[in-house]
Amino acid sequence: MHRAVVLTAVFFTAGHTIWAAGVCDLSPLYCYEAENATTKVGLTTVNTTTQGNSGTGYLTGFDNTGDYFEMNVNAPTGLYELWVGYRVPTGFGDKGYRFRVGNEYGTGTLEESGIFKADRAGLFNLTGGTTTLGIYKDWGYHDIDYLQFKPFTPPAILPISAHLSDPAANQNTQMLMNYMTGIYGQKTLAGHQQDESKNLAFPSSTYLNLSGGLKPAIRSSDFMEYSPTRLSHGANPNNESEQSIAWAKQNNGIISMNWHWNAPANLVDTQCGNNCGPNDYPWWRGFYTQGTTFNLAGALANPSGSDYQLILRDIDAISRELLKFQNAGVPVIWRPLHEAQGNANGTSGNGAWFWWGAAGPDAFKQLWRLMYNRLQTPRADASFPGGQYPGLHNLIWEFTSSAAKTGYLNWYPGDDVVDMVGLDIYTDPTSSMSGEWYDVLSQYNGRKMIALSESGTLPNASAMNTYNIAWNYFSLWKDGYLDDFTAQQVQTLLNDNKIITLNELPTLPWSNSAPLPGDYNHNGVVDIGDYVVWRKSLGQTGWGLAADSDLNGRIDAADYAAWQSHFGQPPGSGAGTNSNASVPEPPTLVLFLAVLVLFPYRPKSMC
Repeated sequence: MHRAVVLTAVFFTAGHTIWAAGVCDLSPLYCYEAENATTKVGLTTVNTTTQGNSGTGYLTGFDNTGDYFEMNVNAPTGLYELWVGYRVPTGFGDKGYRFRVGNEYGTGTLEESGIFKADRAGLFNLTGGTTTLGIYKDWGYHDIDYLQFKPFTPPAILPISAHLSDPAANQNTQMLMNYMTGIYGQKTLAGHQQDESKNLAFPSSTYLNLSGGLKPAIRSSDFMEYSPTRLSHGANPNNESEQSIAWAKQNNGIISMNWHWNAPANLVDTQCGNNCGPNDYPWWRGFYTQGTTFNLAGALANPSGSDYQLILRDIDAISRELLKFQNAGVPVIWRPLHEAQGNANGTSGNGAWFWWGAAGPDAFKQLWRLMYNRLQTPRADASFPGGQYPGLHNLIWEFTSSAAKTGYLNWYPGDDVVDMVGLDIYTDPTSSMSGEWYDVLSQYNGRKMIALSESGTLPNASAMNTYNIAWNYFSLWKDGYLDDFTAQQVQTLLNDNKIITLNELPTLPWSNSAPLPGDYNHNGVVDIGDYVVWRKSLGQTGWGLAADSDLNGRIDAADYAAWQSHFGQPPGSGAGTNSNASVPEPPTLVLFLAVLVLFPYRPKSMC
């Protein structure tokens, strides 16, 4: 899914050169006119030079299954962007297309235009000789003008601040953010979506058989069955929260959660039993726009009204689940209200897949901020232990962008309430997803980490290296999509030195195997020996360093402070427990170490 650009003048944007509409006329290098395609099926050639197109015409149609064109072209060896010149009639919204470059296939989105524009399909590493190019019908009617390869040099991926939007984020959450931003641009965390609330093992035997036993570093799951209007119809979450927490603590893993939020009220609830079709909306499909008549904009406009209170009721229900994670010390990559834009544009919710986007971007952003503040802010609440809701400070807030769609930036809630950006991509298994990556990188490079938060295909490690694609993490949507990959393909990905699997994570502070804070030699007590470890590794950088107390990838004064604050802590004491032991200051420690060097301890000989 890709962002189109109007080609009306020569200018530079986001590191890419954009030409005028007659791009093949102005820059004919590696530009191939669609009307000259050798194979055309179901398409009409329009011969004209007066409509803003390049060349002598364009191809139109792509409205029937099987419509396509292909051509064989020659371009020198090199790394290129492929741009697609197109036009989409106004009044009918964005359209989709499928493309081919050699043996790689993918999908893209063409923004509604009325004039000829260009869309970046992706990056391709050509090896010389003949390459087959093709455009195929996906959804909607459109015109195709040309295809063009443009030489491309990947931009540098800029570092991201570890600063969290929540100023009161707890220590474990900050440590996870330190780690994620520290590896960003260099390494990618492997994740996988659990088939939630079914008491299934994670990962499944299907996954393990393909992965050769390697396990994902991130368990992605869903609070869907905790939605009050699902529970009222008999849904059973089967302790998904507790199972996710247990997995993280027992396996030293990372948790990501989303929420298919069944609407708070007014479900369509089609009575279709076991014979529900794609146009039926029983209660369990109540998160879809067509599955409810709940008026989000009306509810948000009336905070004293019953519908507003139902929104709060539902958010509070999920806050109870997230609080379980916080109480267990487990931070959560929190991905609520995902894919809000769907197929809508930048001003209305027409085409949104889910009810939380159906009222348009303004209502969505208002709902995001309402949830953000409701989850984070402490308040008196008799339904919580002690009559007080403590507020959640264990969340890394991830916004799911629809970077391909018209007006997608209008849906962004704001840097102050977003910690990272995710893309949900469903495309051909051979696609590198490079076009999607660079579309969103052009907006968030240096601002926010970017993740492949949900996908119907696995990334290709070789393509990631070639094109400098650096998802912070990826998460395939459940096991069904594994059918598109062989064991060799899965293992090649997971064994790549830039992919982090579960066994390669540093020891995380919520893990059952985590040592006491400051216990750098893992002997069960924080003492002089741990200072020795810190002193010997001072200045080192990398991951998995024993004295890296804050998971920022370097040994520094902060790690000394962590040791100092826990000095003398005995086995069994929790993090943050104060000790009455006198902490040696650095000069004392230096003298102590000198004594150890001059007068090493020698045990008595045994007779």
